[in-house]
Amino acid sequence: MKFNLTSMRRMFLCVSLFPVFSACQDEFVEDADLNQEGAVALSDGTLKLGKKITNPYSLKIMQQAFDELGGTRSGGNLQPTHLYLKFSPKNVNELRLLEADTSLFFYNYPLDVELIGEGGDYHDPSLPDTVPTYQYVCAPINYKLPDVEHEVLDEIYLEEDGVSSSLRSASAISWESLEEKACLIAGDTAKPSETRGSKWYADGYLKYEDTELGVVPLVGVQVRMRYHIATHTNVTNENGYFKSPVKLRSDCKYSIEWKRGDNFKIRPVSGLATADYVIQNNHSSVNKTFSKSDNATQWYYASIFRGAKFCYYDDIAGLSRPEESLEMRASNRDDGTAVGDYSTYGSTEIHIYRYDSNGRERNSMQIYGTTVHELAHSIHCRVVGKSTYRDVSKSVKEAWTVGVANYFTYDKYKQFSRIWYDGIYSGLVDDLIDNDARGLWTCSSYVSGYTLLQVQNALKGAKTWSNFKANIKKIKNNSTENGKIDQLFAHWYVSE
Repeated sequence: MKFNLTSMRRMFLCVSLFPVFSACQDEFVEDADLNQEGAVALSDGTLKLGKKITNPYSLKIMQQAFDELGGTRSGGNLQPTHLYLKFSPKNVNELRLLEADTSLFFYNYPLDVELIGEGGDYHDPSLPDTVPTYQYVCAPINYKLPDVEHEVLDEIYLEEDGVSSSLRSASAISWESLEEKACLIAGDTAKPSETRGSKWYADGYLKYEDTELGVVPLVGVQVRMRYHIATHTNVTNENGYFKSPVKLRSDCKYSIEWKRGDNFKIRPVSGLATADYVIQNNHSSVNKTFSKSDNATQWYYASIFRGAKFCYYDDIAGLSRPEESLEMRASNRDDGTAVGDYSTYGSTEIHIYRYDSNGRERNSMQIYGTTVHELAHSIHCRVVGKSTYRDVSKSVKEAWTVGVANYFTYDKYKQFSRIWYDGIYSGLVDDLIDNDARGLWTCSSYVSGYTLLQVQNALKGAKTWSNFKANIKKIKNNSTENGKIDQLFAHWYVSE
């Protein structure tokens, strides 16, 4: 049956999963109205740069330490192993070129200055906001660098991964002794406690304050543990715990970027680089909870990250993963209806909106559901190909994404909220997959028991509502079931 959508809003009292999908647009919309009137002012902490500090891994300091320890008896000088570099990307394309190199650890602030406080999204005040900020990195001496303007700030001597200088190895001086001596020369007087010895593993916990579930572990975040110029990383486990893969000599600086490898990165509310955060500096261990009351912006990034990490790394019922190199913009935009955008024009980009039409901040469940919803568009695009996807009717696109988001949001939150199915939005996929192994609800009595993977495969070649119906019929291919499917598609018919 059909509903007259021009004379009434279609309200289907099927219990669904999160309060509002509202509209989702598939073409890129410029995010120009940041920090609109009525939106809560953002707070990202205050990260300030302090005085310049001496880097013990500077070749000059290391050479002095080597000489004072008697290394001159071996003759010759230490040779640099790394370079401390400052890149000056002129535009977003050059910034993306740097970010594409996941073997290097770029920072948007200098590595040889004090960091005061916590915060993220630092932008050098000498540069306009329209130009990417400087990027600082420690790179191996013979590394093939991205073709972006840069300058050498210092030569570095750093022994990593068991690789040592033949000159140092030929001497009686161990790397541990050389490193310790260089730290003393540089004035690094931070002392570990007597119980830890001269080196220990930096570690900590990251947690997230879920508005519906309470404080939960923040899983899958790559944490950077930086001691002066040297960076080590690890990913938080199911308990939110991380630990340095190597022992460090003194307290380190902890930071994160809201991204995972080549798969996805979160762009800040405003700014060009990947959203990031200095968690805490100069501590041997940290215990950080991202909460709205403490830091609203970073809580928002963490909210989006959880949905993205799920779609890329967790059990998604055998579905294809979203596209790689995907950018997710944490946005303050609010056009009164949309909760997000998925762009297939130019670079692949998703916008996740933080506020509803009344300026109210969405909760954890809504942001998680919206993120999964938008990434379901990317899954669809990857399954059928970008050129085909652009020709698919919105009724098919949105039936799929609503179903995916409902399925996984319920799986996580076990909560129900009524929603309006209106315009291009329908409960078609909800109906197809009800009564499945995860115990989802029944929306109608037409059909049930299809899997989400079967529905995904039916998207191939389905540009229209009728194409989609024909493909669903092929799954079981019997006349009785096909008649029910005709009724189901008629029930949920929306304008193409």
